[in-house]
Amino acid sequence: MIQYVGSSEEQAAGPMLQLSRLACKDVLNSLDVKEAPRFSGVEISMLSDDLDLELAEGLLDFCQEVPAGACLSVLHTDLGSGTDCEQRLFELTAERRLRESEKIWAEKLKRDSSKEKDFAAAAAKRRKGQEGIDSSVERLAFIDADLAELEKQKLQTSWYALFSQIQAVPRNPIHELDFSNCGLHSTGLGFLTQVMLDLENRAEGLKIRWLILDGNELTDTGMGVLTSFLRLSREIEGLQVRNVGITEQGVSELVAGLVTNRSLRLLDVRQNGLCALDAARSAISGVQRFNPAVEILLT
Repeated sequence: MIQYVGSSEEQAAGPMLQLSRLACKDVLNSLDVKEAPRFSGVEISMLSDDLDLELAEGLLDFCQEVPAGACLSVLHTDLGSGTDCEQRLFELTAERRLRESEKIWAEKLKRDSSKEKDFAAAAAKRRKGQEGIDSSVERLAFIDADLAELEKQKLQTSWYALFSQIQAVPRNPIHELDFSNCGLHSTGLGFLTQVMLDLENRAEGLKIRWLILDGNELTDTGMGVLTSFLRLSREIEGLQVRNVGITEQGVSELVAGLVTNRSLRLLDVRQNGLCALDAARSAISGVQRFNPAVEILLT
C-alpha cells in the first residue's frame, strides 16, 4: 500500500487485512467487523469469482469500523463486464452528444430559412434543415434503444456494484482506493470519479484523497475523464496512473487538469512506454508554471 499523505493519526493506523485468491463468500466470511478496528483497511486480490453487491456491502461495512478512515484495495481482479459493453456505452454516449448537436444545428437552419428573401433559397434551407432533423431523430432513437439495453448490462458489472455501493453509504469511510490491474474502462472510471466528486460535496463522511489506477488499459481516452475530475476536485491529493497505455497526448491532457487544481500533491504517470518523454516533459513544464505545488513523476 502506498503511504497515505494525511494526518499523523491516519499514518499511524494498523496493517491491512489481506485476503487473496478467495471466492466472494469466503471473503465475506473473513470480514469480521469486530476485528476491523485493528486494521487500516482491507485488501482483496485475485478473487476467484465476480465481485457482487453482497461483497461490496460487506467491504463497506468492514471499512465503516476502521478508525480514522480506511484504505480499500481491490487488486488483480477483473471488475469489467468481460464484453464490449463498456466500450459501446462510451462510444454511443459520445455519438449521442454529437447527434444532439447536429439536431440543434439543423433546427436552427430550418428556423433561419424564414429570413431568406429568395423563395428558392429559403425552401432549400428549410428542406435541408428538416432532413437534418429527421436524420438526427432517427439515429437518436436507435442510440437510445441500444443505450437502454447496455445500461441493463452495466447494472450487472462488478465495477458498478462496488462504485454504486460506495455512493450509497451515508457516511463514506474510505480515504484511499486502489484498483490496480482491475480491467477498468473509461466508462467505469467516469462513474467512479462522479462518485468521488459527490462524496466531496457531502457535509459528512470522508473524502477520497488517494486513487490508484495502475495497470488498467485506460489509454488516452480515459485521461479526458480524469482531467475533468481534476478540474473539479478540491480534495484529491494523490493519483497514480502507471502503465495505463497513454501517450504524450494523454499526459498533456491529464496535466492540463492541474492548472486550476490546488489539492493534488502527487501525480504518478511512470511506466507508460508509449509516451514520448520530451513532449510529455514539455507539457508538464508548462503546467507547473501555474501549479508548482504538485510533484509529477514521469520516469
